[in-house]
Amino acid sequence: MKKLAIKGNLILEDRIVKNGLVIISDGLIEEVLEKEEGINLSEIEIHDFSGNWVSPGLIDVHLHGALGCETMDGEVESLRKMAEHQAKCGVTAFFPTTLTASREKIIKAIEAVVRAREEDLPSEIAGIHLEGPFVSLKRKGAQDPKYVREITAEEIEEYKAKLGSLPTIISLASEVGENLKFIPRMVDMGWVVSLGHSDATYEEGLKAFAAGATHATHLFNAWREFHHREPGGIGAALDADKVCVELIADGVHVHPSFIRLAIYRKGPHRVCLITDSLKESGLPDGVYDWGELQVVLKGNEIRLKDSGVLAGSVLHLNYGVRNVLNWTGLPVPDVVRQASLTPAENVGLAKEMGSIKKGKKANIAIFDESFACLATYLRGKKVF
Repeated sequence: MKKLAIKGNLILEDRIVKNGLVIISDGLIEEVLEKEEGINLSEIEIHDFSGNWVSPGLIDVHLHGALGCETMDGEVESLRKMAEHQAKCGVTAFFPTTLTASREKIIKAIEAVVRAREEDLPSEIAGIHLEGPFVSLKRKGAQDPKYVREITAEEIEEYKAKLGSLPTIISLASEVGENLKFIPRMVDMGWVVSLGHSDATYEEGLKAFAAGATHATHLFNAWREFHHREPGGIGAALDADKVCVELIADGVHVHPSFIRLAIYRKGPHRVCLITDSLKESGLPDGVYDWGELQVVLKGNEIRLKDSGVLAGSVLHLNYGVRNVLNWTGLPVPDVVRQASLTPAENVGLAKEMGSIKKGKKANIAIFDESFACLATYLRGKKVF
């Protein structure tokens, strides 16, 4: 098979290489070159994106749906359509995310994700994110209160049996019932435990992180209020050095000043930019069914019809990157890292993806100066 070279302004882990080359062979990055000199390009197919960004493929670890499809459909075809949408956003790996629902419906969703992972999709399913049902009723956000419940050993073991070795994030409220005591067990199973939809105090948050939780679900959203005398779980997540926090950078869920607060406090190596996007992502304004509830999409806001509570986002991850660049003024590699290498590190996949580096999968996205996606490559194959 003929080798492929992608040319453009390479976004590496620590710097930008203008008009560099990524040499790809057999789906892997064979070499990263800062200039064309010293290499015979006559037998290499060159895709020239000079003047545009050549970025590691983005990774979204919190994504419910897109284009009218969602993880909770429990259908492989729905996951395929979601993957097609992600490829158009420069996302080459994602974690389909469940919602608080009945045990049977969550199992059906898990089974579909496991099956879909074996399919040839344009954006790969790198794992799964179980958001709920083990959350705080007080901080349920848009989660259906009918199905909010405490953890049981039986339910966790049933999920584990279905998931096998699939990388798994689970969001929970550690202060509810005996949820805290199950954290070490889930960590032993290889899961990433994330504090979220939680009314935890500062001290309770620290206990969850001491027990093994290393992740914080969409920080600032569906948490106890952040107060200067009781910073709550948000303060604990910001203080705990090993904890990686998710941020929805759509300008609706979190004010840019709090985006800056989290990023400057945690650093790019402890922030995961996510979308938390629902199945309405990519669809026109309107009223849509969402499980047993209804949501209203207007512009870039989506809210529960009955209460007006924010229900998730319709953000595209590449535009989340653009927003953070505009709001923080940080170098491009530091911002792109938050949507690529940092999530890969946090879920144990950094050896194979997350940066443009020799030996890693050739998962690459091409963006223009405004971070609109021009092309996406998955394992060296152009998928968008």
